[in-house]
Amino acid sequence: MKPLQPKNINFPQIKNVLAKIIPFVAIFFVGVGTVYFFLRGKVNLPLPTPNPTLTFSPLPKTSSFNFLLLGYGGAGHAGGSLTDVMIIVHIDTENKRVALISVPRDLWIPSLNDKINAAYPKGNTAKEIVSKVTGLPISYFVSVDFGGFIKIIDTLGKVNVNVPQTFEDNFFPIKGLENDTCGKSGDEVNALKVKYSGFDLEKQFTCRYEQIHFDKGVAQMSGSDTLKFVRSRHSNTAGGDFARSQRQFTVLAAIMDKLISFSTGGKLTALIDTLSKIVRADLGKDQILELVQIAPDPKSYQLKEIHLTDQNVLTNKVGPQGQFILIPRSGTGNWTSVQSFIKSELSF
Repeated sequence: MKPLQPKNINFPQIKNVLAKIIPFVAIFFVGVGTVYFFLRGKVNLPLPTPNPTLTFSPLPKTSSFNFLLLGYGGAGHAGGSLTDVMIIVHIDTENKRVALISVPRDLWIPSLNDKINAAYPKGNTAKEIVSKVTGLPISYFVSVDFGGFIKIIDTLGKVNVNVPQTFEDNFFPIKGLENDTCGKSGDEVNALKVKYSGFDLEKQFTCRYEQIHFDKGVAQMSGSDTLKFVRSRHSNTAGGDFARSQRQFTVLAAIMDKLISFSTGGKLTALIDTLSKIVRADLGKDQILELVQIAPDPKSYQLKEIHLTDQNVLTNKVGPQGQFILIPRSGTGNWTSVQSFIKSELSF
């Protein structure tokens, strides 16, 4: 099945659309991937026009909405179509709550015979599978690749990120060098393959990687800096996907702060123009207009982060091809423990 390719949202120039507008624009990066904002401001912004070739689902008649943010590598990256970042944005307008729920990319999905990060490139079943896993109906998805994420941050003009702890990663991948042999002969490469496997094998090709370092505290980051910060996986002190998901949420907070200054400074038009060219979504004009009407003042909302980890509802396992995977503690393909945990955490 070919992946669904929703059209980029187009934003024409429409004058005097609304006096008050809060566009819910969900963006994710990976590695990042996944970035979102909702802002209030008395500004006139262009609105998207519906694309006649794409059918948009009506906005659910409910007080809560769930958006799936997807971040993927894109062209030029190894496994570029896999969604390294999957975050649910849960918005409860009745109780004035917003929750960010991280979905680990290594969750094993029996129906796919693969990890959950393969759902999107296998035909955009990501919404359906994430909904089945979490028990939350996913209304819409928004996706962005690494290059798009960098453009968004650079359009904002750098963000101030509060780095939770100092860490160093000696094995951050350099784009385009994923398969470089680093001057080793064919016989040398074959000998290494006999001796090593997995990431231990990859580490033998040091030219494929660069060293990155971040000190604890507030750091001003460009788009490329931020992408490295949220993608890093191999630090001895802050490695792994769970630490990475926490850093992604830290970046979301930094983006939110910067967006507030954008809304008050009347700079949103440039950002909207950038988003229209690089973000893919199954949100149409009608859905965004409805969201604008019900969207609240974000300052009145409680915000909560929910992480699915091996410290609460997941267990580390080895997959059928020897790969690292995560399964629910209630058993492979049994998502009751995950759903119960999320339901209890949303009652904050």
